[in-house]
Amino acid sequence: MRPKLILTDLDGTLLREDKSLSPANRAALEWAAAQGAEIVVSTGRLYTGIPQELRDLPFLRYFILMNGAKVYDRQTGQTLGRAEIPWTTADAVIDFLEPLNCSVDCFQNDRGMMARKYYDHLEQYVIHPPSFNLVKQTRSPVDDLRNAVLAGGGSVQKFHAYFPDLTLRPKVMEQIQYAFPTLVQSISMPANLELNAQDATKGNGLLTLCRCLGIDPKEAAAFGDGTNDISMLAAAGVGVSMANGTPETLAAADLIAPSNEEDGVAQILSRWFPENT
Repeated sequence: MRPKLILTDLDGTLLREDKSLSPANRAALEWAAAQGAEIVVSTGRLYTGIPQELRDLPFLRYFILMNGAKVYDRQTGQTLGRAEIPWTTADAVIDFLEPLNCSVDCFQNDRGMMARKYYDHLEQYVIHPPSFNLVKQTRSPVDDLRNAVLAGGGSVQKFHAYFPDLTLRPKVMEQIQYAFPTLVQSISMPANLELNAQDATKGNGLLTLCRCLGIDPKEAAAFGDGTNDISMLAAAGVGVSMANGTPETLAAADLIAPSNEEDGVAQILSRWFPENT
């Protein structure tokens, strides 16, 4: 297997637990790109939430963002794929989540927004320090989330909730499945829940890129660890779960890589792109 297209998740996959990019993973991406592979970051994050060190890599052109809500070609500035939650559903989701013991925020128009009542007390909701720092840096506080979303055009790229009491999350997920059956639920970080439009998946993002680039999905490889990565692992010719992946992600994978703390992405890429070739 020498994939033409390599997609990698960030948190829990390419990045270490402290959200840094290891020298080994960086070198492995650079070498694979030099050998002709198209490297794609596929993440639940906004583009501006991707570490600057990664955005500075010159060979990165395509990005699957916000779990597939946007497929972006930064060289041309084009949006190649888009799938958003419409206003009527977004309004109902805010109604559903706000009475619960969780934070609520969303991405809209490539911007993160969180009601000030959560943002100003974020430590009560996001207990995991690296997640706390990421949320704090990528959300802007607003006085009223519903009014801000409506003013921004109504449709939402992605909703997030963080649960200080994790026993609540599975109950909420079951209720959402019943109340909003068209929404895609996923988990990518400790204690979070993400909601996307039905067509906003990393798997659909992979297929969109393959169509645009004329690449057979069988010639793609994908790395991930969270439930938001499962569709991408299934769509790729080879789906690779990190050893630290969720049980569902591990079960969906063709191959298990060492953990993100062990440079698992680099270890697998070195098999496909050995440096003596």
